[in-house]
Amino acid sequence: MQYKMFGQTGLRVSEVALGTGTFGTEWGWGCTREESANLFGKFVDAGGNLFDCADGYQNGQAETFLGELIRHDRDNFIVSTKYTTAVGARSIAKTGNNRKAMMHGIEGSLKRMGTDYVDIFWVHLPDQVTPVEEIARGLEDVVRDGKARFIGFSDFPAWRVSRAATLAELRGWTRPAAIQIEFSLAERSAERELIPMADGYGFAVMIWAALGGGILTGKYRRGETGRLDRGGGAIRHMSAEREGRILDALESVSAALGATPAQVAIAWVRSRETPGSSFIPILGARTLSQLSDNLAAIELRLDPVNCAMLNDASAIEAGFPHEVITRDYIYDLQSGGLWDSIVRPAGTVR
Repeated sequence: MQYKMFGQTGLRVSEVALGTGTFGTEWGWGCTREESANLFGKFVDAGGNLFDCADGYQNGQAETFLGELIRHDRDNFIVSTKYTTAVGARSIAKTGNNRKAMMHGIEGSLKRMGTDYVDIFWVHLPDQVTPVEEIARGLEDVVRDGKARFIGFSDFPAWRVSRAATLAELRGWTRPAAIQIEFSLAERSAERELIPMADGYGFAVMIWAALGGGILTGKYRRGETGRLDRGGGAIRHMSAEREGRILDALESVSAALGATPAQVAIAWVRSRETPGSSFIPILGARTLSQLSDNLAAIELRLDPVNCAMLNDASAIEAGFPHEVITRDYIYDLQSGGLWDSIVRPAGTVR
């Protein structure tokens, strides 16, 4: 396991994180306390130190289990958790992005985990109501109170994160250090705005669903069962034609490299890291064999031919204004004119 800086901070984290949404069985599926401990131990033995959680995971049980596992050496682990959805019986007062919900969320998380602070505190997803000024100022209070060291935004549009970062810079508040996004061969739309924003601001990018909720492992093509059958997590649905094209490419590359499709899918995500940001895939394994398979992706490197095959199979429409920008408009300084040289096909992200 190698380590990288968490965006433009001095925090050193493992190159992949362990997702703890499977820690617990309150959702009707997941891991027992013993199984969670085995996953935790396997990840730590591999050199991992970064754990991703949320107050709502397994109705709070995930934070309880994680707290028990880090307690023996709290300061040696990097713990992140989120607020917005609340735990148990939800109410208008306890949910959302507002300051009251934020304080309720952080206090509840600290109590369940039995710790005085979390390393990274996330706004889990936008409630479409709370002004970003209120969110940014509230997060500043959380950091000043010593309850979190760093802050980030999960599943927010780029313009709102940019506004929060700008407000923080202007007013001397704690600046967001990271974003958390869905990104995979099955879902590449983050390449339009979110990833360029992270590159520009120097954010760390924690990535969930790198396997498309299991679709990219090929297990459903093989007739195996999983979340698609029992629920309990995001599944990236695609057209049959697109899914088949991507899985064919994954299987071709994995056969050539002697790897599994899951390992290739994770390696592809890591290969898309931009110069200004640090990509950190979140491994969401439920069994030791799944975690072992995912950890092996760390050593896998894709050559340009492999990447090109996967890029072409998963290409998406760039959309406006990217399609205009990619038309290679060149300004002729001598004539003062603008002319279109159309030297490559436009309209796709590859």
